[in-house]
Amino acid sequence: MDLSGYFNPIDIDVWKGGLPKAHSVAGLIQSFGDNGKTPTIGARDIVVIGIPESRNSSNASASFAPNEIRKHLYALSASAVKGNLIDLGNIKHTSKTVDTYIATRDVVNYITGKGATVVILGGTQELTWHAYQGVKELRENIGVSIIDSRVDLGFDESDFGSTCFYDSFLKEPIVSLLNLSVLGYQGYLVAQNHIERLKTANLELVRLGAVRGHFKEVEPILRDSDIVSFDMAAIRQSDCPGVLHPSPNGLYAEEACQLTRYAGLSDRTSVFGIYELATSADPSGQSAHLAAQLVWHFVEGHGQRKGEYPYHRAKELKKFIVGTSTPGVDLVFYRSIVSDNWWVEIPSGIPNLFPDDKITIACSYTDYVAASKQELPDRWMHFYKKLM
Repeated sequence: MDLSGYFNPIDIDVWKGGLPKAHSVAGLIQSFGDNGKTPTIGARDIVVIGIPESRNSSNASASFAPNEIRKHLYALSASAVKGNLIDLGNIKHTSKTVDTYIATRDVVNYITGKGATVVILGGTQELTWHAYQGVKELRENIGVSIIDSRVDLGFDESDFGSTCFYDSFLKEPIVSLLNLSVLGYQGYLVAQNHIERLKTANLELVRLGAVRGHFKEVEPILRDSDIVSFDMAAIRQSDCPGVLHPSPNGLYAEEACQLTRYAGLSDRTSVFGIYELATSADPSGQSAHLAAQLVWHFVEGHGQRKGEYPYHRAKELKKFIVGTSTPGVDLVFYRSIVSDNWWVEIPSGIPNLFPDDKITIACSYTDYVAASKQELPDRWMHFYKKLM
């Protein structure tokens, strides 16, 4: 692929309140067009791309967000960067929105096909669907996690845009999309019929209170995600005012950073996107700075990956078998001695979908404790219903 046909190189005026170039991300990042060359993309590299697209949204100023985020990201500490960090620039403006969507699909497919991880600076959140299309050509049984204060379902299934793109995911077969998780949504901002529809479709729904009250229980969901999509509106207004429809409630800034670090730690996550930053509502740059810190924490987590996907690649595993009150049904858990991560087996009743008619998903120590008390863990039940 000739990347020069897709991208405009960027020239960023780095935030003056950050670190000197020798100690910052700006001193390590490889930019598209440096010395007239295209960076070589390899396995385990992180590749940043900006997608200034907002035409299918009322959040027009989101198209200016990629460079505003970069301005702050480049000024942050270089300590998070452990490998190659490449910035290809912004996808070129197209005459039609659909052409930007196609470019997004093609570029994500090309980069992830090389074993690298893509960081998308949006832009608006419907781009998540097109990033998924790029990954879908390479993998099966994909996991997608969306962190958002709202549920982006339309009231007309034919609609498609930044507030109504879930419908496309709901039509996907399980062989393509194994799981869609919605994290941090606020019940009072979501229509009840949308919640019922998602429950009927057996999506993994975690309200804001559940995320904040059981924070570490969210980590297995992100560990099982190939794609993580973060809407800046998931963060409370006092920490992130620069969104189109801010809410006084939401994630705290430090909680949001921890979630993106979990996503970075996941050996499975190959696409991470930041979306819906409204630069017109962010005159001080506070929200752009926070978005940059979210990316920084993802990069930091990426540098600490343990190489435990699939789970059997873990260097040292312990197996635990927990009997249940159901005859012939045992729960099989695995624990990594190195990372202390846990997994559990789920039987599958769908022929030929998984080897040995079972799948192993990420879980937590709390799930193992619950099983030991003869309580079926919620995550186990969620996948069991989906696969039987």
